Amino acid sequence: MLNKIRESFQHTRPSDDPVKEVMDRLPKHIVTGYLNNINLKHAGVLLGLQELDSGINIIFTKRTSKLKNHAGEISFPGGSFDESSDADITETAIREADEEIGLAQSSSEVLGFVPPQISLGTGFIVTPVIAWIDHDFLPIANQDEVEEIFQVPLDFFLDTRNLEHQYRIYDQIKWSVYSYKYQEYYIWGLTAQIMRKFCSLI
Repeated sequence: MLNKIRESFQHTRPSDDPVKEVMDRLPKHIVTGYLNNINLKHAGVLLGLQELDSGINIIFTKRTSKLKNHAGEISFPGGSFDESSDADITETAIREADEEIGLAQSSSEVLGFVPPQISLGTGFIVTPVIAWIDHDFLPIANQDEVEEIFQVPLDFFLDTRNLEHQYRIYDQIKWSVYSYKYQEYYIWGLTAQIMRKFCSLI
């Protein structure tokens, strides 16, 4: 599976203009009714793959309830692009992963990128950075930001029967919202959309 993932993403690169890419891809009524009316910001997340005895797993975090955006929700390690410290969006994802789960850059290998996705309600255009993480890496949660760190087998997401879809109204616009239910964890919204897109590209 690792070789298949490498082949699927080996020629991918971050978008030169992630905002334009998202706008070109979304329906016109969402662009004119929502995107053109908010301050869009760029962010990066780390989609971390780690091989354990059970196979390849994906690393997720549960955000603390005191965070400003998506408090208490399931997410990938990540955050806003910082022009003062990040040379590119890859550095953003790696820096945030280090801050949130203690993942040093030397413990991961970037494999590629998922096309940028929009975070509903926050105005973030998010670039997912795919990384292969050393098998002996043990995450340590930054308690100011992360309530819990857990893993989900990649095979769970590759089984399309586990993907749920519904429509939700936000700012009078109908959005497609995807979700997964794994054990006690409800993975939805942007995080679920990223996993859905990632699996579709393998």
